[in-house]
Amino acid sequence: MALFEPIQIGSMPVKNRIVMAPMTTLYAGPNGEVTDRLIKYYVARARGGVGLIIVESAYIDEQGCQIPASINITSDAYIPGLTLLVDGIKGGSADHPVACLQLIHAGTQAVLTQTVGPSAIGRKIAKPVKTPRALTTEEVEQIVEDFAGAALRAKLAGFDMVELHGTHGYLIQQFLSPLTNRRTDKYGADRGLFAEEIVTRAKAKCGKDYPMIWRLCSDEFEPGGITIEDAKNTAKRLEQAGIDAFDVTGGTYDTFNMYIEFLYDIGEEGVFRDLASEVKKVVAVPVISGASVDTPEAAERLISDEKVDMVFLGRALIADPYWPQKAQEGRVEDIRPCSKCTEGCGLRIESLRPVNCNVNPTVRLDYLWRGEDDIPEAKEKKKVLVIGGGPGGLECARVATIRGHDVTLVDKEGTLGGTLNVAAIPTFKKAIARLVEYYTAQLKKAEVKVMTNTTASMKLVNDIAPDVVVVATGSEPLVCEIPGIEKSVLADDVLWGKATVGTSVVVLGGGLVGCETALHLVQQGKKVTVIEAVPLPPAGAGIFIREARDYLIMVKLPMSGVEVITGSTVCEIRDGEVTITDKKDGMTVMRTIAADSIVNAFGRQAVVLEELTKIRDLGKETYVIGDARLLGKASDAILEGFIVALEI
Repeated sequence: MALFEPIQIGSMPVKNRIVMAPMTTLYAGPNGEVTDRLIKYYVARARGGVGLIIVESAYIDEQGCQIPASINITSDAYIPGLTLLVDGIKGGSADHPVACLQLIHAGTQAVLTQTVGPSAIGRKIAKPVKTPRALTTEEVEQIVEDFAGAALRAKLAGFDMVELHGTHGYLIQQFLSPLTNRRTDKYGADRGLFAEEIVTRAKAKCGKDYPMIWRLCSDEFEPGGITIEDAKNTAKRLEQAGIDAFDVTGGTYDTFNMYIEFLYDIGEEGVFRDLASEVKKVVAVPVISGASVDTPEAAERLISDEKVDMVFLGRALIADPYWPQKAQEGRVEDIRPCSKCTEGCGLRIESLRPVNCNVNPTVRLDYLWRGEDDIPEAKEKKKVLVIGGGPGGLECARVATIRGHDVTLVDKEGTLGGTLNVAAIPTFKKAIARLVEYYTAQLKKAEVKVMTNTTASMKLVNDIAPDVVVVATGSEPLVCEIPGIEKSVLADDVLWGKATVGTSVVVLGGGLVGCETALHLVQQGKKVTVIEAVPLPPAGAGIFIREARDYLIMVKLPMSGVEVITGSTVCEIRDGEVTITDKKDGMTVMRTIAADSIVNAFGRQAVVLEELTKIRDLGKETYVIGDARLLGKASDAILEGFIVALEI
């Protein structure tokens, strides 16, 4: 495979074409110091076979800190900690990856009350508290020196190269962009001068043979902003200044969905592939790019089609650090797929919570083990019965088997997956289907005894005679006691195709199921209205989008043409209409909305195992996990399944 051919970045050989993209973790200390937690996170990924690790952004100036708990490289005091991080990456494997550190000044997107930038112009989204202050010419010249000094510190700490962050709306891009650079001095007359000077000074301090990557904005995705032609001109200029490779992305905080894609927005594999290809035409150094590259086949196509020279993987390496190794060994079915939820890795970061992963529980626990190979065997091997083949039951069965237990899994349905199967039906949820395929393959490889179309009865329990019973029976749609509820159809039945709907549809319930059903229907050309009882926060409240549901109801559904009515209660359903409460001039009034079909998406309720009390009365070691214990998300069930498997 071309993906595993070696390549050279400047003077540094790289063993393959797979790059770990720089992704914020919030694992650094309160002052930006390297922590043991941060080191172990990167060690876990260094062991997985990646060719180049670009460590998340380190801020070069106190005014340039992107977010709390970022890595600090503002003074020599941080070199010892950074050295330990490099030692971890290079000591994590005999065939270790190349270690690179990304350097950043966040400019007007910094986490400050009053930020600084080329001009007194802020973003439309996530505005700073005060209008940004325009830097003086002398301050800009000092920041050039700060970048160069930070590059030298990275070299002294042992990093094989650095990446200079010139995109995503941070300071360097702000100087390059006509939207944010309105200066009248030399840095305004020549918007590329700041970038060129950073490269020139950094090379002068570190030596011309010390490799440097430039993270390039290929498109700002805003009228009047940076275009691909601007990007190509910048690339040619910076190559002349000494840049050894380009890492091509695009967008700013105002267009963040272009580079941090929710699963509801994902386009073709390698989002920046064509823009990167354009850059590749005008430079002779390697070009890196990616985004939404999930499978080895997709990565291989990007390289074999000569769109890029190297492919970066982001969330895929959080979900499975061993993605490269498994791909090289031809074990594609063993790669744990990213679900594209963005909740554990992206939205958590927005609300200042350290990164984790909704499908990979070991991300939360890699301070205990470097990988799943280090999970301890059970001291006492037991016979385990898992009731329910949803996400929690599947994870529990998988991990319990890894630990040496004799596991039987039963499910009343004919296929495994539970609620994951209905969740995977919309085209934008195809990543969930891959997750079901992964679990099915893993249980088959582990030779877990799987019994589908099987009801968990006391006779079955007595026949299997387990030492441990794990109840993971999941949930089912909730049917509220509303007059006329029988005139509605269940969201699950709509998704399964068991119920048809007309041209105009009202979806009752704006939770995740309701929002996803609404998006699924509007993409089929339906006219959709969502009714949700909980009001949205007031405009300007500064509320972070913390969950996929928030993004759907606040951003995606309105953009897609769905009418979203919040703070309203459903009173009655009649043929072809639904009556709701509404607010008008501070008064609660009732109104009727006509529709061809009414969809019940009020939520879910636990499936209760009738035999649970009898099983406990037998004195069996018994656990209840996932929705059967407490309604939640698939990620909650997966985590519980993992933890229970460790406790057995």
